[in-house]
Amino acid sequence: MSAVQSPSWSPNDAMRLRIRLLALSLPVAAALLLVGEALTPKGLDHPISSARAAEELPIAAAHSGRLFASNLIVIFGLGALAVSFVAIAMLVRGRGSAIATVAALVGALAGFCGALVNLLIGYDLAAAAVAHTTSVASIHVLVSANRGWTFDVLFVCYLAGLVVATLLTGIALWRSRAVPRWLSILFVLGVAIAAPAPAGLLSIPLQLPITVALLALSTRIWQTTLKPG
Repeated sequence: MSAVQSPSWSPNDAMRLRIRLLALSLPVAAALLLVGEALTPKGLDHPISSARAAEELPIAAAHSGRLFASNLIVIFGLGALAVSFVAIAMLVRGRGSAIATVAALVGALAGFCGALVNLLIGYDLAAAAVAHTTSVASIHVLVSANRGWTFDVLFVCYLAGLVVATLLTGIALWRSRAVPRWLSILFVLGVAIAAPAPAGLLSIPLQLPITVALLALSTRIWQTTLKPG
């Protein structure tokens, strides 16, 4: 008896799998950022100065477990957002493809820098709050981590990169007509509304527009793998 031959795994199948995995990064980013920001205690998501550190350490100590968890979720969410810019760029063909490629590179860098910034702002704060040391020493370490040139470079790359990547992605989607133009606008506005959203439950309604946009874009990316060829 001859063995039954299994279907061969073609290059197109491999490409479809890669695109689908990239498409999943968008809803993952939306969910992680929504939950992470909602769980973060109010006011504990800003760069830390000496005055702020003295106010925030007692709050962080009272909610250290929650702060550790929320910041870890946000860090992974920003990582997924970095991948999302790459995934969205795959929607663009023809007009706007060069812009989309630049947006993907800038967006990936911005997401990576954002994850490091969140680590320095929130995760370090949670660690300092539970450290067995004096408050003066904790404040000194936190301010040093949040006021060095390294932090400034990461913070600027994160904010400026996110703005540039978002605008370029919106332009690329608009020019290529890869998605309805309302979705291009919703993506840009969604990021603009969600980026400055304060930590806590108030962030949930402010993040809904970008959540809807990412889910719609993810569906569009997934649908490209259903086409024959």
